Amino acid sequence: MFKLTPLTAAILVIVSAQAMADDSVSTQRQFGDANIANVKQSVAPFATATQQQFGQGNDAAAVQDTATSSIDQNQAGDYNAGYAEQLFEDGSTIVQQQVGVLNTAHASQSIGLTGNQAVQQQQGSGNFSFLYQDSQQGSSGFTFQFGDSNEANIEQMELGDANTATVTQYGTANYGTAEQVGHSGGQIAINQSGTNNYAYGDQRSGVGGTVTINQFGDMNGSEVWQFGQAASQVLVNQYGGANEAIVDQSFGSNNVAQVLQVGDLNAIYADQFESIGSTLALYQQGTSNVHFTYQSGDSHVLNATSVGSDNKVYASNWKGPQAGGQFGTNQRATVTQSGNGNVANFTQDGAGHIMTTNQTGIGNKTTASQADSYNELYFDQNGSDNILIADQRGTTNLVQGSSNGTGNSSEFDQSGTGNQAFTNQMYGSDNQIMVKQADSMNVAYVTQGGTGNVANVDQSGVNQMATVQQFGAANSATVLQQ
Repeated sequence: MFKLTPLTAAILVIVSAQAMADDSVSTQRQFGDANIANVKQSVAPFATATQQQFGQGNDAAAVQDTATSSIDQNQAGDYNAGYAEQLFEDGSTIVQQQVGVLNTAHASQSIGLTGNQAVQQQQGSGNFSFLYQDSQQGSSGFTFQFGDSNEANIEQMELGDANTATVTQYGTANYGTAEQVGHSGGQIAINQSGTNNYAYGDQRSGVGGTVTINQFGDMNGSEVWQFGQAASQVLVNQYGGANEAIVDQSFGSNNVAQVLQVGDLNAIYADQFESIGSTLALYQQGTSNVHFTYQSGDSHVLNATSVGSDNKVYASNWKGPQAGGQFGTNQRATVTQSGNGNVANFTQDGAGHIMTTNQTGIGNKTTASQADSYNELYFDQNGSDNILIADQRGTTNLVQGSSNGTGNSSEFDQSGTGNQAFTNQMYGSDNQIMVKQADSMNVAYVTQGGTGNVANVDQSGVNQMATVQQFGAANSATVLQQ
């Protein structure tokens, strides 16, 4: 509760009982027992403060200084507290309404200019709301809470204009915070429904930009950071329980990040640093899927989709057992996993890389590393316990293939320029392909179908070609060209 000087019982409607400038109007109505109200308006022509309280034990305060403003507080219930302050403002508006028990609201607009607006509405029991705007012009903050024990915070600070932040929460014990610092033209919207959800959106030192966080369920958590961005967009949707999403976009412009998680215990950590025009879209449906993703550079595009359970993508520089996910310029990566227990890790370093891998089934594993420039990798695995390991260095190397069956493995090591490997494990189990190519313009074709087949291709030099076809069981082929 706010510690305010009580008014006597005789003062229930106040027009001019307190020190204030001419043309200002203050109206207070209180019904019940032990209500407290306080109003201060100074050097504020045409300012209006209206406070109405119905119930018992309510607190209210309104302070306007050097402002042409309006404050309207309406509280109904027991033990509600309200506080609204506008300092050096011009033409600003604060509206606070509370219905319920033990709710608290705070709104403050300081040293701003024309057109700031703060609106807070709470209905339920034990909700807390805080709104603060400092040195803003034409900015708006809205908090709406319906339920019990929810907390909403909005802070728009330092020099900025035309920012908008909205926090809407339904349910119990949800927490939502929106911050815009030294920002202009930004928008943050947080919507939560359920129990114990956590959402935090932050935009700083940029122009434009939109952050939207929607969470429906229980114990979901989201954090979104944008710094020094121009017109960047982030959309996070989570449905289910105990899902986690973190998106960090820094030092760039026109980045787009979308995160959608449906199910339980899913986690996405998406990073884009020092990037211009990067695009990141992640989608997970199921249980215990994890994406650790990192991008840094120029014009990256990453799409990662997991449907099933316990699928992992390890491509972060700061989290996860394996590191690395796209550094340089103009890189693209697509990872799609459907099934259970599939694992993908990739590192692309340089310029112009392309990687596509699709895994369907159980326990498939893809590890890819591409360095320098213009390398490409496409691969598709269907079945169970298939393994792909690829390492490409140099320029314009290509790996393309697929694995179907159980326990098949493909391993590629290419160095130089213009090497190409085409493999197809059509069916069967425990087949192995190993391709190693060095220098330039070597080509390898390997096809397998059956059980326990082994193909080993090792080429060095220029313009060498190898073709291997294996069908049946326990076939072995070794090609060595120098």
